[in-house]
Amino acid sequence: MESAMRILMSALQPGGGIRTFFRYIYSQPCFDNCSFVLVAPDNGLSDYISSHLPEGRITVVWAGSGHFAFVRQMRRLLRTGDFQLVHSHGFAAGLLTELARTGIDCPHLMTAHDVFLPSQFAGLKGRSRRWMMAMLFNRMTAIHTVTDDARANLLEFFPGIERSRVKGILHGVDTEYFRDGETRNLRAELGIDESTPLIGFFGRFMGQKGFRVLVDAVEEIIENRRLEVVPHVVTFGWGGFIREDYQYLNEKGLGNYFHQAEQTDSMPSALKAVDVVAMPSRWEACGLLAMEALAAGTPIIGTECIGLREVIDGSPAQKVTVGDSAHLASAIVSEMKNLPSRKREFLDYQNTAVVRFHVNRPATELAELYNQLLPPSTKTA
Repeated sequence: MESAMRILMSALQPGGGIRTFFRYIYSQPCFDNCSFVLVAPDNGLSDYISSHLPEGRITVVWAGSGHFAFVRQMRRLLRTGDFQLVHSHGFAAGLLTELARTGIDCPHLMTAHDVFLPSQFAGLKGRSRRWMMAMLFNRMTAIHTVTDDARANLLEFFPGIERSRVKGILHGVDTEYFRDGETRNLRAELGIDESTPLIGFFGRFMGQKGFRVLVDAVEEIIENRRLEVVPHVVTFGWGGFIREDYQYLNEKGLGNYFHQAEQTDSMPSALKAVDVVAMPSRWEACGLLAMEALAAGTPIIGTECIGLREVIDGSPAQKVTVGDSAHLASAIVSEMKNLPSRKREFLDYQNTAVVRFHVNRPATELAELYNQLLPPSTKTA
């Protein structure tokens, strides 16, 4: 992308995944000649962007309250802002942005940051929602998914979308940052004996991330005395159902084996401080945590769920059945009994992970996709 380009972006729920996308992707030099106006609820988003991106790269405009106000705001900006492309992030923003684009000649790219589940379209209301979504998806110029898994998921639920308009680009992370990070001494910080193995859980406390499956796996290891030294779990996630999930494990008498760490700005040091990362997810659009762990050289156990299996395929990571605590327990036992050799395997794979998941690749591919969507009169060199 050689000449200057103005892109209007939208996001209605710019949470962790979308914020991380902005941080990783738009910090890359292939977007140096682009300027972005992002319509989204702020709630600290502009501070986050100014902390992690080049100055002036993305300007945040507070989204109007309510769907009607959002559509009207996007429509006004599309008509008056001299934008060459509109890029929406997330299904809700994408659908409303497409409504706003009605009758306006500006290409629209939507990035899907999640996947669909059958339960979302159950009953008459669900079928009606699906019909409306299909109509709007078919109007979009292109749809970008962050894994090929997510692309297949979208086309499974909406087979009428022209396949050539759905582009899967495996996401990436700042792999060198995770490779080069220092290791912190979590055991000393938390008062855990140096001989105790540590499992790291970095997901949010929500059903999707499978935390209770990990709790049940630890319980199974203890009850069946499968390890001489019971591993402890350090959790880093917040929000969601943290109170309920910790109550769940305390009711099982496992409180001494789980430790909630403070939020950290240094994920590499936290990843390198644990012996194994557990990622018992039920679904993912893209398993970014797995990329980060592999780039850090830390062993990881993941599930065979959509969006995660694609990331850990070809790596030394064990894959376990979704929701199967017994399978997860066996994988943990296997890792702990072979820690030195398993750590060597992951360190041997580290350089491959650094190249495979480097964010420069998906950023470059997205910049190329932008260029492909431009009208011929404005296409860059």
